Amino acid sequence: MKLLSRFAVAALIGFSVSALIALASYFLGLWPGRDSTLLRTIVYYSCPFALLLGVVAVVLPRRSTMQKSSLLVAVVLGTILGFASTYYVFRFSLPIHRWAFLMLSCWVPSGISAMLVAAFGKRLSVFTGIAGLCLAAIFLHEPIFNAYAHNQQLTVAFITPVDASTAQLAANPDALGFVTDAETQTAKDEVIQHIRALGYGEEFRVLSLTKQGKGKKALAIVVVRTRINQDVVLPEPDSSTVVYLQQSDKWEKKPPEVPTLRRGIKIMAPSETDDSLAYFTIWYAPGFGLQGRIMEKVSDLPR
Repeated sequence: MKLLSRFAVAALIGFSVSALIALASYFLGLWPGRDSTLLRTIVYYSCPFALLLGVVAVVLPRRSTMQKSSLLVAVVLGTILGFASTYYVFRFSLPIHRWAFLMLSCWVPSGISAMLVAAFGKRLSVFTGIAGLCLAAIFLHEPIFNAYAHNQQLTVAFITPVDASTAQLAANPDALGFVTDAETQTAKDEVIQHIRALGYGEEFRVLSLTKQGKGKKALAIVVVRTRINQDVVLPEPDSSTVVYLQQSDKWEKKPPEVPTLRRGIKIMAPSETDDSLAYFTIWYAPGFGLQGRIMEKVSDLPR
C-alpha cells in the first residue's frame, strides 16, 4: 500500500508541476508564439512522464533526514529524467524540435519535484522548494530562452517604389504585431524615413509590416521591385537596422557591415503558373516563423 501511495503522490506532483508551469507561462504570455498546440502537447505528454516519475519514486529510497548528498541525488535524478524524456519524445515522436526548450522548462522542475517528494516525503521544506522551482521555471524561462536563442523584437517591412508597375501590388499579412492603426502608421513612417536617410529620394509604399518576438529591437527593410525568380535567405539584423534592395536576381545590403544572425528572412520564388510576386518566411526566433506572400493583384486572396 505504501508503494502504491508513493507512486500516486510522485506521479500527481510531477504532472501538476508540469501542467502548472505550462499553463502559467502560456497565459502570462511568456512563451514565444503563444502556440496553443504546444500547450496541449506538453500537457498531453506530461501524463506518461508523470507515470515514469511514479515508477522511479517507488524504487527511490525514502530518507528520514534531508542530507545534502540525498538532496543532490534527488535533484540530479529528476534533472536526468527530464532531459532523457524530452530527448526520447523528440527522437521518436515529435518532429518539431523548437518545442524541446519549452518542454525542458516544464519537465526538469517536474522531475526534481517528484523525486524530492519521493525521497523526503510531504515536508514543508520540500513543498517550499517545489514552489520556488515553479516560479523560477515560469519567470526565468523567457530571459534564458531570449539569451540562448538571440531572441529580439524584429520588425520586417517589405516596401516597393511608387510607380505604375507596382500600383497593383499588395501583401498578406499587410500588418501584424501592432495594437492600433496609429502605431502601425508610425512604424511605416519610420521605415520610409530610414530609407530616405540612405539617400533614396523616390517615393516608397509599405506592402507588409510585421513585428514579432521580444527583446532588443531590430529592423529589416526589404525593397522589392519585380517578381522573385530565385530563392534567397536574407540574414536577420542583430539588434540593428538593415536594408536589402532587390537588384535583378541579386540583393544589395545596406549598410554592408551591419551585424546579422544566422537565421534570416527567406524569400521564395513562386511557380510559373502562380501570379504572386514572392512568398516569404520570417524567422523571428529559432523554430518560430511567420509566413506570407506578395501578390500582383490586390483582389487576390491569400493562399
